[in-house]
Amino acid sequence: MFSASSRAVSLCAIVVVAVVGSALTGAADEKKEKPLSPETILKDQFEGKATVELEVGEVHTLNIDSIFVPDVSHAQIIKAKIPGAKVGQEVLVTVSREVATRILKLGIEDPAEHFRGKILRVSGTVEPVKKLSTPSAMVYRIQVTNLDQLESIRKPSLSCRTQRWTGKADRPEIE
Repeated sequence: MFSASSRAVSLCAIVVVAVVGSALTGAADEKKEKPLSPETILKDQFEGKATVELEVGEVHTLNIDSIFVPDVSHAQIIKAKIPGAKVGQEVLVTVSREVATRILKLGIEDPAEHFRGKILRVSGTVEPVKKLSTPSAMVYRIQVTNLDQLESIRKPSLSCRTQRWTGKADRPEIE
């Protein structure tokens, strides 16, 4: 029905579309911005949708109702560890009760302890929060309402910090 030359032209068109499509997808992947740091959020007074990578400093359980229900967790407040931050400068992640309960059901007995000391990548909307007690404070919050917004990257390691500050690796030379 179709001649060999028309099939060849159709095949070439399909190949061109596939190559251009994959090139555009690769360009879109390259445009993904690096995650923001808490320091950048405070410095730029950033508001809006973002992915933030932070080291967990403190974790608090938000126990509003004081009722213990088996297999249900309370919301968690995660405070980013920000070296050199002034008093009142904070970046917080609020993990909803539903997400904390989902983490509990995945087999993590204590969600607050699970987050402590880890590097997290959190996606969501960064919004400023006014503290009534200190109106001059700079507090920013991301609310986690879906487990897909939260990713545990790794525990901070001493060797990573050593490499960052001294530029020397803590591993033997490979021969």
